[in-house]
Parts: sequence; structure tokens; C-alpha cells
Amino acid sequence: MLRLIPKLFAAGLFCCCLISIVQAQDEGKALTVALEEGSSQEIVNYLDDRVEISFNNDKRDFSKSQAQIVLRDFFRNHPSKGFQLQQEGKSSATLSYLIGTYRSSEGDFRLLIRGIKRNDKPFLIYSMDFIRH
Repeated sequence: MLRLIPKLFAAGLFCCCLISIVQAQDEGKALTVALEEGSSQEIVNYLDDRVEISFNNDKRDFSKSQAQIVLRDFFRNHPSKGFQLQQEGKSSATLSYLIGTYRSSEGDFRLLIRGIKRNDKPFLIYSMDFIRH
């Protein structure tokens, strides 16, 4: 019986980690679809209360509602021709990132999105960097 307890604990811990990874991947897929569509309404669901948005190294901080307007205007001026996710990962237990290319008729942008796990939400965006190729 005593041998069974550590095995059950390890199995439970493994399941919790697996669920967390699957949730983060689902968030990444949904965010990728929103970027492919150029949908600021969908992206706002993943924004933290304060977001730093950078266009070609011009960084500014925005509230969630301001960030939605900024992203809406960006997508209007640069209609989406697609988004290709190139890398996603974690830099710590609570910090993760997505790197990809946002394609538009006005040119391509390298996009770095930084997120944090907070309050039952597996991925809240706190930073978006758009860099023109």
C-alpha cells in the first residue's frame, strides 16, 4: 500500500501538468486563428488588463479597451493575409511566448507575443511586438 501512494501522487501530478499544457496549446491555437482573421474582438479575450504594444520598437502601454482599438486600427490598415506560428514556449512556470509572422497586403510583420498565467487563465497577453520585415 505504501508503494502505491507515491505512484498515485506522481500520476496525479503528471495529469495536472498535462492539462495545463493542453490548455495553453488550445489558447495558442485560438489566438493563431484570431490573428489569421485579424480579429481584435477575439484577441481582446486574451489580453491582460494592461498591455504593451510595440510597432517597430515604438512601445506604448494601453488598457485592455485601448489595446482593442489600437489592434482594430492596425488590422484595418494591414488586412490579414494570414498568420504563421513559428515558435511557442515557456520562459518560466508562469511566462510563455508565441513568435510568428503576420502577413498583410501592406507587408509582413514579425510578431512576438508574451503572456502570463494568472488567476485560472493559462495565457493573458501582456506584450505584443510587431516588427516590419
